[in-house]
Amino acid sequence: MLLDKYIFKELFKSQLVVLLVLLSIFVGQGIVRLMSESVVSGLPPRLIGLFLLYSLPDFLVYLMPLTLYVAIIITLGRICSDSEMVVMRAVGYSPMRIMIVTILLGIVTAAAVGYVSSVLTYQAANARNSLELQAANDPEFLPIESGRFVEFGMYNVYVEHVDNKGSNNKDISNIYVIETDYNGMFRPTITAAKEGHISIDPEGTRWLELKDGRRYESDLEGNFRQGHFSVFRAPVSSNVTEASNNKNKIGRTSTLELINNANTVQERLEIQWRLAPIFSTLVLCIVAVPLSMVNPRQGRFARLMPAILIYAAYYLFLMSVRNFINTGVFGIFPGLYIVPLLFLFLVAIPLNLPKSHIKHIRHTKKMSQAKSEH
Repeated sequence: MLLDKYIFKELFKSQLVVLLVLLSIFVGQGIVRLMSESVVSGLPPRLIGLFLLYSLPDFLVYLMPLTLYVAIIITLGRICSDSEMVVMRAVGYSPMRIMIVTILLGIVTAAAVGYVSSVLTYQAANARNSLELQAANDPEFLPIESGRFVEFGMYNVYVEHVDNKGSNNKDISNIYVIETDYNGMFRPTITAAKEGHISIDPEGTRWLELKDGRRYESDLEGNFRQGHFSVFRAPVSSNVTEASNNKNKIGRTSTLELINNANTVQERLEIQWRLAPIFSTLVLCIVAVPLSMVNPRQGRFARLMPAILIYAAYYLFLMSVRNFINTGVFGIFPGLYIVPLLFLFLVAIPLNLPKSHIKHIRHTKKMSQAKSEH
């Protein structure tokens, strides 16, 4: 019992350390990516933290099985390289007990992964989608500031004064819109107005509405003509469409609703994709234990590279099967479940067979081949 607690504690500590290290790397990359998007799209810096928070469940679905896998390789490899495993076996602590303790931690991790995959991911997707719509529709999130030019497609907009009055209100005054491409011809057009605001039509196109202004248009000979208007509207983006809003609709649907109302292949595949990390955690846990049993002379990281290659092969196979199902090459049944089953019977179980049993199987095969030749 003391050795069980010792191994479980060491595995859990290593898993937390690996999780924190990998999570900090992914968070750092996410911050850099979101900051780049913020510069290009005008996303307010204060929203970067929220977008990053809503991206964490997608990271954790992949990170948590990986952290357990690496923790088993490193921890049990250290125990073997320090000759602690030799002492454990000398006092009757069998490798089967190590597998049981490891699977126990694997079950705990699989439960956490299942909750993240089946609950937190779609909740985060809904929150992220709401935040994106808010950023697209809310005037406060437009990259318009006092005394600077902002480019919206073929329009260059200059606002003399911007008055923020909360998250749903941004008043702009003394606006100048310069249009350099008019009907496919280079005919500069200048529109000036005293006040204006941004609106979104039912189709999702963002419009700049100006009131009480003047418009100056040039002809082919370079002559300008002046006109007055009470209201002028110009499209400044068309990014928020119904198609883009519904693009990830399946990913934003709750798992229970998908199970009850799954009619299409994509919906059934989404269910399998959310359940796949649970089986992946358990199968990779069984694979990691025999890979971590190294000779004290080899060192604790002797089999880390082969273990990483096996992990990469597993997820590449999983994603390939998902793409094949999406394209109709494979059927929805057995679907993604074939991946953990194949790895269980072709990789996990053979790795856990005793060496004497493997030698016996090889000897039997050689004898049968020899008899067939005679």
